[in-house]
Amino acid sequence: MRRPLEGVRVVELASEIAGPYCAKLLVDLGAEVCKIEPPSGDPLRHWGPFPAGRPDPDRSGLFEYLNAGKRGLALDFTDEGDLAVAHRLISAADVLIEDLPAGVPERREWGLDSDTLEQTNPNLVVTRISNFGQEGPLRDRVTTPLTLQAAAGWINLREPGRAPVQAGARIPEYIAGGYAALGTLTALRIATARTDRPVEVDVSMFESLLSTLPYPMLMAARLKSLGLPTNSKAAPMLGIVRAADGWIGINCLTGQHWLDVCAMVGLPEFGEHQLAIMLGGPERDEFFAKAQPFLESMSVAELVELSQAMRIPAAPISQGDTILACPQYAERGFFVESAPKDWQFTRPGAPFRLSKTPVPPPLPAPATTTAERTTGWAERDASRPDDASLDVALPFAGLKVFDMSTFWAGAYLTCYLGAFGADVVKVESVQRPDGHRYSGSLLRSGDEWYECGPLWQGTNLNKRDITLDLTSAAGRELALRLAAEADVVVENFSPRVVEQFGLDYESIARVNPGVIMVRMPGFGLEGPWRDYVGWALNIEQVSGMSASTGYADGPPCNLQGPADPIAGVHACVALLAALEHRRSTNEGQLIEAAQIEIGAAVTAEPIIEYSLTQRVREREGNRHRAYAQGVYPTSGDDEWVAVSIRDDADWAAVTELIARPDLKDDSSFSSQEARLDNHDALDEVLTRWTATRAPDDVADALRARGVPAERLLTADRMYDVDQLEARGFYEELEHPLSGRQRYPGWPFRISPGPAHHHRTASPTLGQHNDEVLGALGLAADELTVLRKERVIGERLLNA
Repeated sequence: MRRPLEGVRVVELASEIAGPYCAKLLVDLGAEVCKIEPPSGDPLRHWGPFPAGRPDPDRSGLFEYLNAGKRGLALDFTDEGDLAVAHRLISAADVLIEDLPAGVPERREWGLDSDTLEQTNPNLVVTRISNFGQEGPLRDRVTTPLTLQAAAGWINLREPGRAPVQAGARIPEYIAGGYAALGTLTALRIATARTDRPVEVDVSMFESLLSTLPYPMLMAARLKSLGLPTNSKAAPMLGIVRAADGWIGINCLTGQHWLDVCAMVGLPEFGEHQLAIMLGGPERDEFFAKAQPFLESMSVAELVELSQAMRIPAAPISQGDTILACPQYAERGFFVESAPKDWQFTRPGAPFRLSKTPVPPPLPAPATTTAERTTGWAERDASRPDDASLDVALPFAGLKVFDMSTFWAGAYLTCYLGAFGADVVKVESVQRPDGHRYSGSLLRSGDEWYECGPLWQGTNLNKRDITLDLTSAAGRELALRLAAEADVVVENFSPRVVEQFGLDYESIARVNPGVIMVRMPGFGLEGPWRDYVGWALNIEQVSGMSASTGYADGPPCNLQGPADPIAGVHACVALLAALEHRRSTNEGQLIEAAQIEIGAAVTAEPIIEYSLTQRVREREGNRHRAYAQGVYPTSGDDEWVAVSIRDDADWAAVTELIARPDLKDDSSFSSQEARLDNHDALDEVLTRWTATRAPDDVADALRARGVPAERLLTADRMYDVDQLEARGFYEELEHPLSGRQRYPGWPFRISPGPAHHHRTASPTLGQHNDEVLGALGLAADELTVLRKERVIGERLLNA
């Protein structure tokens, strides 16, 4: 069976997670990847987890997961012969993925710079992954995963009374890898225009993290314009709470959810106090004191079942030892066994399912790197089809997308396609518009408040908008006619919604056999939880993200949002591969991107570790397994800095800076092991120094001495980052009601390629009814009748 990316050859010169995960997604979709490692191997080989009682210094479970099915080759780039072998492989490849630090001389010395690669292979796609991108004032800044999260606004207050905490399980690195795969496939499309030079994708991990935040900079700007505080301490309700036998997430997305929760726990009198409780007022403690006995009277499974019966989004907090027992994962067979026969373990399967080009079971990762595994690579024909008509600035021009999505995940995918040329027609109704319009309820002012929500606007750029009442026969008939003309249809409701309207894949494919339909249900199209309601927090909770985040002696913590754009990116990766397949076969298909499976795919380590060791690793807070680090208070009002002490040189620099030379050789801190063993004492030393100084002074002074440090970025300062300004991360657009605003773009630059991130501001409700429906052949009098019958409209009903 042909695979979507069959015939695409990729050379991977990357280590750890981001680059290898990018290449892993391409392997899932059929690409052939040759991973080149230095003689010492990818450091992830030595990270673990390892099989219980038999640690293998050259094979870890996480390495096996990320590198399954790749060829392997060990090359020393300081050796001319090995370097020549690498360039022979690159000359026959379609894609090169590399993660060398930006600006290092080795890139030119090894012939990996743009000019040399143009001579080696002018048809190449080059994906470069770095911390801050290849250009800009922060390009060469020293950083660690902790300080990068701090710089990007990812370290947040998650447990009252304690320091803000990072996201666990190295999830941000997978996020960058997902965006890198998205940029790579977009660049492959551009490369068909035969630009006579490599198409380069410059991926910024920093911008990748910013891109998954729920538009805090837009929210802060709007709050500031209304004279309201810009850095809210509001928390989702109920959040993560304890049941009789474990933790559960109960998540109110709407006011009705809150009223239903109050009724469920027997406290209807709190129904009018949602905002005060969310903001942490005295009512909050009172509510939880009264609600906790009810919550602890039931098991997690019972509470999930009761909540979902009342259509309240709820999910168990899964971790490595419990996630396999989750009925939805188990029945869908998502977790699979790794390929090595001598030490099998359980790992996540592919994060998407394609009906005509399914992802096969994983093959082994390269256990050793041998030249024999690349035999024949360089002799193969590297040519790909040309498309002389393609505009590199609008690579998706001509693609018709019918967007039935709601909220963030599906709409994020279609926003991306529209940014680069696709004609995206979004459908809502005046009776039930996209629920994302209601997000940010603090900002409701004016009669047309539902047009101006920052979360809605940021997610729905680059689209046309129509309204159709799908509960009416006329609305359903028009929707099917639009789907019949589309190349791509996208939806992310619970499965029964589009099925009851006759707009599922089978119904659409009968009138449009070549259609590619992307369905993105929270829990999947099949399984006992298929009809459960959920949103991003549920995905974080059931997939292991929440269990991996927080302090060892505290509760699991929500990441509060990134699951939605993560799902959108992965679904778009699968879609772009399916479009490649259709270009050569004219075959459409169904793509199922279950959000809980995508969440588990980027939180792979806990399940792999438990499978190999039968042990659940404690939450690590802000700590690292190999070196000391933390998040420390400063003299600023609720201002914090993240600091990593990677080695003895960093520690010597710190002791000099804080005027404590006596600590440099103190046996409690003089080695990496000692600092880890005495981490609490080290934290006290640093806190005494940081707490008396301004956050920027602390971070600047440490960085001047080569020590990674960052002030935690807050929403009100996200527009003021020089690096983002230099790279044009924000795009200013004019909205007819809310005026000019700066919207975040995509976390990579493609050259040659699109010069802009976005094309148009978000549409108003039904703005393009006449334009889109008129193109179907409807006359003006027919549109008048449809408006009278409220099948279509331009204003929210009962607004």
